[in-house]
Amino acid sequence: MAFAACKHKVGRLSPKEMKKVLVDIHLAESYCTIVRDSLHKDGGKNYDSLQVYYKRIFNHYKITPQQFTESMDWYKAHPTELDSLYADIQPAVNSMQQSANKKK
Repeated sequence: MAFAACKHKVGRLSPKEMKKVLVDIHLAESYCTIVRDSLHKDGGKNYDSLQVYYKRIFNHYKITPQQFTESMDWYKAHPTELDSLYADIQPAVNSMQQSANKKK
């Protein structure tokens, strides 16, 4: 009965959920690498901002960092499924990149 009250998902994330989370995580990682500020003039990764983005992503998808890590570990242990995820993610990322390039 105690498990029924839990707000977070149990088990690994489905491929559909994992794709969405991974796209957002990779966008956050990219953004935190390219942003230059007074502390990161050389374009080094801003880990403070990245931590904030990760928290927002996990909250948005109603998952915990542990659930993401466990899911990622599962997909790493099953490379065929992981490759399939990234094969599906790549067109979405390419589309976003093309849209961003058109705005420049």
